Amino acid sequence: MDIFEEARRELYFPPVRLRLVDGDRIRLNFAGKRRKPEIEAGRGIFLRYSRGALKGLFQLSLARWIKHPYSLKVAMLEEFWLREFEKRRRIRELFDTIVCTLYLVRRGCYSVVSAVSCMSSDKADRAVKLYLSRKTGLDFGALVGEAEEVERAATEMEKIPFEVCTNLSVLRNNLLRFAEIVNELIEGAEEETLEFSISGAELVLGELAGEVGVKEFREVSDYFGCGRGKGDEREADVRWYMKRSSRYSVRLESRISGGNYPGRLVDFSPDEGMDYYSPVESMGKVIPGIAKMHKLEGFEGSGSERRNAVIVLDSSGSMKSPENGSEAIIGAFAIARKYLDTGGKVGVINFSWKTEFLEPCRGEDVFRALVRYQGGGTEIDTEAVVEYVRRYAKGYDIVMITDAGIENLSEVEEMLEKLKEMGCKSYVIWLTSRAFEERGKRLSKHAIVYEVEREEDIPGIVLGIV
Repeated sequence: MDIFEEARRELYFPPVRLRLVDGDRIRLNFAGKRRKPEIEAGRGIFLRYSRGALKGLFQLSLARWIKHPYSLKVAMLEEFWLREFEKRRRIRELFDTIVCTLYLVRRGCYSVVSAVSCMSSDKADRAVKLYLSRKTGLDFGALVGEAEEVERAATEMEKIPFEVCTNLSVLRNNLLRFAEIVNELIEGAEEETLEFSISGAELVLGELAGEVGVKEFREVSDYFGCGRGKGDEREADVRWYMKRSSRYSVRLESRISGGNYPGRLVDFSPDEGMDYYSPVESMGKVIPGIAKMHKLEGFEGSGSERRNAVIVLDSSGSMKSPENGSEAIIGAFAIARKYLDTGGKVGVINFSWKTEFLEPCRGEDVFRALVRYQGGGTEIDTEAVVEYVRRYAKGYDIVMITDAGIENLSEVEEMLEKLKEMGCKSYVIWLTSRAFEERGKRLSKHAIVYEVEREEDIPGIVLGIV
């Protein structure tokens, strides 16, 4: 056990649990309670390796968290990216060995040389050792006069920037290029000494949604069979848009509140909206534990009121499809979340070649309706909308997100006027261009209109409305 502590301290790595198990492998475990890192060491490795090699193996395993920087998220992505390769686990382990070995050598942790030298010796291993010997000038046990295919593989590896691995796009390209090089050199099913466990994938899907596109996120969810997302495109889409919308918030003020003023000064959390930020107390930084914000408190006698909304969302072919990362849908999610978070109900009207309705409610059905995409023409059944509001949503806020291609504009004007008579306050996020400026002016007579020229600007616009 002391050799593990020595290896850890040399890397200035924080304390991490080492658990002895049967077998002769070292295993990274991401499945512990609260996702705390843990290393499982098979008792057999203490008999199988020298002290120097054992120290190098422990440092090689710890370096996966330090350099990669490794996490269950990265492990899942690597597994997914290599899904077409039958020998993907072995490929991944060889790739990680190169990345972490180069890091350790730069840190002066030369025990890793003994560790890598002790690993199995098929053609793929020999190519990796030959590459590392050329790259570092150290002896990793590479043989002089290797087979031509091993020499060629090591030469191809020299073209890969293994040191650049924190950017996921570069990491993916590096890994797939490496896989093509070593795939045919791997002999048999034997795996490296180092392993890691992929489990608890459900815990990090939200984090992953912030890193990859919606289409890839859907594929990853299906690959790992996570929750209800497996085979259900809209379930995975809801998760992705929920994560992307979390960075936006819409401040809702009660219509009967007398006003708010700064009250308590508390730590800022990235999960909550910021009402007033204090740059003096926070030293100009927005970092949890350092940044402070003022919690608003109402005057005496002020009341509160839950507010409700209907989101009218254009899903015609001129709007971006949800699978391509729609900023309009991100904005719609941000709006819906704020009303729901303050206790209100949200209804959804989705229109294109037909107009679909969801009665005002609370829960996931709201978001599933928002990711519905029809892809047809841009026309809304205004009479049905008026009847829907008369029946379910009198006095609700109406937030409409559409583009300038709406075909029955005159009917929309009449609809907004009728909604106003029913006590509704209407907002229109109008994706337009200079050619349609006159249309926006016509709508502004009946609603508060926010004109944007790019769909990418919509999430930012929702910060300032209602």
